[in-house]
Amino acid sequence: MPDPKFLTETAKEVDPSVAGPTLIARSPARSPSSHDVTLQSRIWEQIRASRVIDAAELSVVVRNRSATLFGTVADEAQRAEMERIARSISGVLEVTNRLKVAAPSH
Repeated sequence: MPDPKFLTETAKEVDPSVAGPTLIARSPARSPSSHDVTLQSRIWEQIRASRVIDAAELSVVVRNRSATLFGTVADEAQRAEMERIARSISGVLEVTNRLKVAAPSH
């Protein structure tokens, strides 16, 4: 007979004689920093895929699934696009846009 510590709820319902707590096997939880690194990579992938944004002076920091955008962009359209990209990534809970628009060169 299998060890009752590892039975699922379904198995316990099938065999009511099993006593004790019911445990459900799950995959190991990923650390929050692992999620942050993944989210940051996904944001950068989308930025690189965008032909609109010059990413030379940009930085993206993700902590606890909150993304903060830093740097300078050419215009308001790029600033808005960066924020849209970050918000579109599944798993990002919050976006803080600290991007600055470069002064027009004359």
